[in-house]
Amino acid sequence: MSLYRSSLLSITEIEVEGVVELTADEVIDVAALPEGSTLLRFPRAEMEVRLAAHPWIAAAHISRRLPDGLVIHIDERSPAALVDTGEATFWLVDANAMVLGQRTPETTETVTVIRDLTDFEPVAGERSDSVSLENALRVLEGLSEEMLARVRAVSAPSVDLTTLMTVEDIEVLVGSAEDIEKKDAVALRIMEEQAETVVHINVRTVDRPTWRGLDSSQ
Repeated sequence: MSLYRSSLLSITEIEVEGVVELTADEVIDVAALPEGSTLLRFPRAEMEVRLAAHPWIAAAHISRRLPDGLVIHIDERSPAALVDTGEATFWLVDANAMVLGQRTPETTETVTVIRDLTDFEPVAGERSDSVSLENALRVLEGLSEEMLARVRAVSAPSVDLTTLMTVEDIEVLVGSAEDIEKKDAVALRIMEEQAETVVHINVRTVDRPTWRGLDSSQ
């Protein structure tokens, strides 16, 4: 019997690297190593394709580890926002609007909630073509750490009406993600200058910002 057909190099151990959201067992199940595979005879390409098709996996690479093991290394997608569609569960998306799956708000507190989308039709494992979502993600990506720490949600019924909702209950109308760094800086300055009075800031036209305080006559 040739070494290629021999069972001497049977695979008995599989190690998984790179998991954060997924578990090693989930990755192994998706990879689906055929029974009877050996280090010389296993469908690496097919397994990597199956892994890369998973919503959470951006890329996967499988290598041999002598004397009897495989190593599956995956690059997980990172959640960038939690989309509230008005249902009990929300949808996690990455920075490129790839829909990763559903989560309850209580289980994901490290990402910002985006709500009020009117053009979001989520399918896990597919990139959303929502223009409003894409703009909201670019807005979040461009915010300073100081502003991002103050934002509790983003309302994005349209690109033009995209608004940051802060933990102080201040609405910051930013609109398009264009010039978001400048809009961020202007909004922070107004928030500092008008502390404890400002409730609404409009930096959609960054060179002509406006704000409204608790006194509606301002």
